Amino acid sequence: MINRLDTIFWAYFNEYIKKDSSQIFKKINNDLKEKVNEIYDVTYYSLFQFQLWKNESLINIEPEKYTEISNYIIENYKELFTFTFQDKNVESKFKEIDEIQKSFIKEVIEEFVLNHIIKTSFISSEDISQNYYWNFASLCALTSKFEYDINFKNDKESKYYYSIVYPFLITMVMIDVLKPADMVDKIKKVFTRKNISEAYKKGRELSSEEKEWLAPTIQFLKNEDELNAFILNFKKDNWENINIKQKFKIIHELSKITTIFLRDNLKNISVISEGDEVYEALYAYLPLFLSSSKEQGKINIKTFDGALKTVHSMCPINQKDFNPAWTIKHSKKFKEYKKIKFRAEKLMDFVARVRYSTYYMEMVNKTKRNNGVLGDCLISFKKVGIVKTMNFYSEIDGKFEFNYKNVKFKSINLDTKNFQKLLTKADRFEEIADYNSQMSIMLKILSLTITIDPKAPKTFEYSWETLIKYYIIAFGPYKKNMMSYTYKDLELIEFKINKLLTQYKKLQQKEKVIDSIGVLYKLQHFK
Repeated sequence: MINRLDTIFWAYFNEYIKKDSSQIFKKINNDLKEKVNEIYDVTYYSLFQFQLWKNESLINIEPEKYTEISNYIIENYKELFTFTFQDKNVESKFKEIDEIQKSFIKEVIEEFVLNHIIKTSFISSEDISQNYYWNFASLCALTSKFEYDINFKNDKESKYYYSIVYPFLITMVMIDVLKPADMVDKIKKVFTRKNISEAYKKGRELSSEEKEWLAPTIQFLKNEDELNAFILNFKKDNWENINIKQKFKIIHELSKITTIFLRDNLKNISVISEGDEVYEALYAYLPLFLSSSKEQGKINIKTFDGALKTVHSMCPINQKDFNPAWTIKHSKKFKEYKKIKFRAEKLMDFVARVRYSTYYMEMVNKTKRNNGVLGDCLISFKKVGIVKTMNFYSEIDGKFEFNYKNVKFKSINLDTKNFQKLLTKADRFEEIADYNSQMSIMLKILSLTITIDPKAPKTFEYSWETLIKYYIIAFGPYKKNMMSYTYKDLELIEFKINKLLTQYKKLQQKEKVIDSIGVLYKLQHFK
């Protein structure tokens, strides 16, 4: 969602700034919107890098920190922009940052962005979502934002390394700590002798210091009895009876093995040590993913022996442009929405599932780098959807080879002008043949969502019409004082898709559109 101009955020922008006297917001045009969008997104990502720089969880943002944060962002703006968007085709609105632009960026950050983030993006460790899909997406988002540490660059090699917390976080993703019943099975599939041996043989040579640090772990892996006893800690019954601190410690032990898979992008694998610094950087986020009950919403502050308290943390997912709670509140203002019947909790669940599926594929793509062992494991867990249905990868001799790129969440852009194109008549498969058309993106996002998670079709009554409706409501264009789309618009979009489904039946090369209209065709005939 890059540079959206007609989102729920912009519908209420004037309300956010009505008490602000800054001159820069007096005239709101598209150029200003694009600049604010960029600064907001860069700031959001930067706050996680700021935490790495300070090596502490950001449990709040006090006004006295505003200047330090804005200075940090401006000083590192180029790198932060690059890692925020991770797309060479996205150009910054601030290519050469002079003093005037510095002043503008600083003012936007300090006068608006930080205040907005504080009000909308901090969550309590005792107010945790019960939606698995949202929580897993949040874990992936946190892992992604903490993947690299831009604060420490190897200038000689022009290379950035994985952060100190990344091995721990990617380990949580790989074993899926949010599904304790499946953890033991996933550990046994990921951390096999074959996988570890393969990863150990590939990549850079470990230093003598690293080998010495890793030696006890290697010895431990060779002792089958000790290894099996350790894995039993992750068994559901055992897992749910230990506290967050204990869970952290055993995951950290497992993450020592993970460093073998990641070592090409770790400056020194021993940097994670015994986990003290990792804990200090992550403690505020641990209850979000490791709580077995509401009673575990408190966490030891900063250190293993710190005071046990409820804490706040910044939501790993930037919801600026698609916050379902804001959408629901907005929808109640217009009579037209009564015709577009939808349930609030289902909208929340839909957004969570879309974020889950798109983040899952992002994790696949990231972990397929280097030796690719972890990526292959993630693909194997969702083989039916990723390989057999969507054909993103092909299986060759037990390995998964890339076929073509999957659609990304940031491609969604249903601003008014793009939404109008959805309503415009098109020839046969012209729209879905265009990879960048919003019709193509919508169908691919929905296809991915219902194939990554086999439970999704049933949740939405095996109805592609229902999926389309929730997609438009979740990501569609919004204006403050008017409806940007109507019930008739939804009917017209459904008519166009129905026509595509009819044409698909006669199409010879069905494999070319399997990741868009092909999946919906199967869904339609599953009813």
